[in-house]
Parts: sequence; C-alpha cells; structure tokens
Amino acid sequence: MRRLGILMSVLVATMAFGVAHAAEAPALVGKAAPAVSAQDWLNSPPLALAALHDKIVVVEFWATWCPPCRKSIPHLIELYKKFSGQGVVIMGLTDEPKAKVEPFGVTGIPHAAIVDTAGNVVWEGHPMQADFESALEAQIKKTPPKVSQPKGPTPLEDISAAMQKTQFGRAAALLAKFQAPESDTAAKSQAERIRKVLVAQAPARLAQGEKSFAAKEYYKASEAFQDVTLMAPQSPQAKKAEERLKALQADEKIKAEVEQGSERAADALLAEILKREKANPAATINALEDLAERFPNTKAGAAAADKAKALSDSRAGAKTE
Repeated sequence: MRRLGILMSVLVATMAFGVAHAAEAPALVGKAAPAVSAQDWLNSPPLALAALHDKIVVVEFWATWCPPCRKSIPHLIELYKKFSGQGVVIMGLTDEPKAKVEPFGVTGIPHAAIVDTAGNVVWEGHPMQADFESALEAQIKKTPPKVSQPKGPTPLEDISAAMQKTQFGRAAALLAKFQAPESDTAAKSQAERIRKVLVAQAPARLAQGEKSFAAKEYYKASEAFQDVTLMAPQSPQAKKAEERLKALQADEKIKAEVEQGSERAADALLAEILKREKANPAATINALEDLAERFPNTKAGAAAADKAKALSDSRAGAKTE
C-alpha cells in the first residue's frame, strides 16, 4: 500500500519505502516539481503540489527501516512546529514505487526538496544538511507564502471535546444551541447519539450532586444539579435537580458560597483560555463567549465578554484592510 502523509506534531507511518536507485539522478533545482499522488494520506486530506502554489512545501522521502531517516524525523517535526504557522507544508513520502519516486531523482534516503510558491524546486539534499533550514528561511523571505488564519473548532467538535472531558453540562448547553443543516444526516445522527448519552448520564450526575450536597460542597453540588437540568430536561432527574437548586438558593449563606465558587471557577477558566489566545484567536473567541454565557454574573464572565468582543472587532478590522 502506498502512503503519503503530512508531518504533524508526530509523524505516523509504518510502511517501508522502495527507493529508485538511479545511476545518475537529474538535478531538480530550478525545475518545476513533479506531480505527487498517493493512494493513502495520513493526518491530512489528499493534497496536490499544484494546489499548494501559495505555500512553500518541503517534500521529504523517508522510510521506517532507514536509520538516518529516523534521526532526521525529530528535526523535521521541529521544523513543522517552527514554520507551519508561516505557510509551510511538510510532506512525508514513503513506500512509493519507482515510477513515483524516480521523477524526483532520489538516489537515497532521507532526501528532502523545498518547493517554492510557484511550484519550482529551489533546494534539495539531505534534511540534516547545515543549509537546509537556512534555505527554507531564505525562501520564506524571498517568496512569502500565504498564511491561513486558524479556524476555530466546529460546534460538533466543541461538543465532542466537552463529552470527552465529561463536561456533560457544557456539552448539553452547546448541543441545545446546535442546529445541523437539513441535508447533513451525519451531523444529525451524531447529535442524536450525544443527546442519548447525556440523558443516560443524568442519573449518575444527579447522584454526584447529591453526594456533594451531603458533604456540604455546595458549589460542586450546584454545578452538578445545573448540569442535570441541561442534560435531561423534563426528566425526573431534572425535576429533582431543580428542587435542590431552589433549596441552595433559599439559604443566603449557601448561596454566597455558591457564588464564590462560581467566581473562582470562572477566574481559573479565563486564565486558561487566555494562555491559548495567540495559538488560535477564533477558538479563543468561542471559548470566551462560552465562558461569559456560563458565568454571566461573575467578574471573569464580564471580562470574557469584553475580551471576546475586542478580539472579534480586531479580526473584523483586519479582514477589511
């Protein structure tokens, strides 16, 4: 099976690579890069060099059985971390037959080629050569690639992430706002599966709330009871949770304790979100808006709403310039 993959934070492949051992490999520098196709892709949808002319592409030939390749892979991963946000794409090519490899003139592995934004090869050689990284940096300055703005996660991805963290209340709140396109049957099915899981988890979440209530951990109890009302509305568990929430609110001392717990939780969440601000502004805005909605009566909630608006306005202004 032939495999071509994008190197992400960890390069994944298990297949061996058949190298074309040409006696005299033609130099590629200065020429248009040959087309690359593959049967299977790892960590990426199918790509074509012709569709990446606004990017700088590093094509790396390697194999799992090749000791020098294994030494070069950590270096390539570091390059990915360093340059991926600058419009650089790194491809790892492995287990290609001679007909696919020979046009690149590869006589041994590991072997790398840098393809500029016009689709021409501007450098080739061993990826551990001293001038490889400097050649890549020089090419970025010479022909700056198009840098795509990172996109935030989709609503279903947000919901799935919350489910994986057992944040059932948050997942339920997000699911209540989610509306799948009429034609997207897969999204509808996934949303319905999540809804059923949330309903099934409601009794256990109610039990957690009761346990916290008995232990006089009132903020944790309040959080659990609120989750239940979102997870399984109209259910017997939701009715019981609503009764408990009214009881908590009726006691001024307990109510104050719950409010203090909300402030602490909101502060911690805001600090965590702001740590990731530069990595993905779009996702940061979504997270801030979610925080503001979950903790509307806290200082952190108000700060999150203001920050989300400022970031949104900033991004909107950048797009119109």
